Formats: sequence, structure tokens, C-alpha cells
Amino acid sequence: MRRDGRILLATACFGAAIAWGDRIPAAMVDMEMFRIEDVEVRGLRYLEESEVVDMLDLTPETSVWSDKSPWQDRVAAHALVKSVRVSRRLPDGLLLVVSERIPIALGPTPTLEPMDAEGRRLPIDPAEFRLDLPVIHTSRRPPRGSRHFPAEVRRLAAEVEHLMAADTAFLQLVSSVAWNGRGALTVRWTEPAVEFLLPSQASPARLREGLGALADAASREREGMPDVIDLRFADQVVVRRARN
Repeated sequence: MRRDGRILLATACFGAAIAWGDRIPAAMVDMEMFRIEDVEVRGLRYLEESEVVDMLDLTPETSVWSDKSPWQDRVAAHALVKSVRVSRRLPDGLLLVVSERIPIALGPTPTLEPMDAEGRRLPIDPAEFRLDLPVIHTSRRPPRGSRHFPAEVRRLAAEVEHLMAADTAFLQLVSSVAWNGRGALTVRWTEPAVEFLLPSQASPARLREGLGALADAASREREGMPDVIDLRFADQVVVRRARN
């Protein structure tokens, strides 16, 4: 049958399928023209399309009218997948739209491993993808076999996500993040070498105040670049140098 004829027939069958709802006749499911031949996957950055297609576990006899739930469940089970939507493309195709988990920091496992904002361990090679991410400094390690970092690390991951939303440019200069032991964050830059002491969930306005204080201090040639910008206390910015 010519492809345009197949598409016409498929369209007619699709209209009938809408009327039948979930009660697709077995005869239609078994029709050769509806056997899956083409799968398109969108939204990938770290996963390979072939890897996602393999997760579907399709056979030469698999029909486009088959239940979509198992396909979605298989793909969603992957550690890098946040969500997936499967759509039929008649007469013989599928479209998968995948939302991947985004790495935002590197955590100790004891080697450095990418994590997302929920503290999930992500199977991504930092060297292969050249991930330039802040390192979370902590002595806590994920339990053996666990997909999640401990709660302390997850809270730090949430702080990194907050900094990303509050000021992306600020976060791009961050080399490491840690708790300072008193409920505040120690955020280190490498270039310039400055340490910021921040309250949890620091506001964009508070970060701008810190950056303004840094710029003002750096402009004083005799004093040089400060070592610490302390933003923990409301309505004040404390600038310290090592010799002080």
C-alpha cells in the first residue's frame, strides 16, 4: 500500500480509536501497518537516543496501539530521567519527550559525582561533558547502593539551586559550598579568591549588596582584595582581610 494511502487509513482508524477509547479492537492492534518502525526522542542532552529506544523493549511485532504506560515507566525509571511523555505518531511511530535531571553540583562518593537539586546521584561522567560545577564540601557520603546523597548534602544542593535562581552570574564563579557549622553557608570563589558567608536562601538583593562591597573593597589599591564578605547579619556587610 502506498504511504499516502496508509496515512489515510491510519487517520480513519485513529478517528475510530477515539470513539472506542481504550477498547481498541484486537484486529487493529495486530495490523502490520501499525507495527512500530520509527521512534523519535526529544529533550536529550546526556542520554543517547538509542539508549532510550532500547529502554522501550520493543519487538518487531509491537503495535503503536499498545499500552503506553509500560514504555513511560521503563524510561522514567532511569536515574537521569525526571519525566517522559510518549505520544503515538500514526501509522507506525512514537514520539518521546524526555525531561532530564540537571546536574547542579558535585558531591563526594568519595570521588566527585554529579547531583541534581534534589540530591540525586546522576550517572554522568564530569570529564566527558566538561561539567563546571561547584563542589559540595561535606564528610557525609551516600549509603551503599543509594541513589540519594544524605539529607545534609541535599540541603546544600537546594542552596545551590537557590543561588542559581537568585544570581546565575554569582553562581558561575562559585568553586565550593559548605555549611560553616552555625547554620550559614560558606561559599568560595576561586578567581578572585574570596569567601562569602551567606544566610540560608540569601536573596538576590543581599547578594548584590555583597558584590557591591567586594567591588568597593577591590577598588582600594592599598588594601587589596578582601578575603571574606560576611552577609550573615541583616542590614550590614562585613568585609575582612586575612591580616585583620
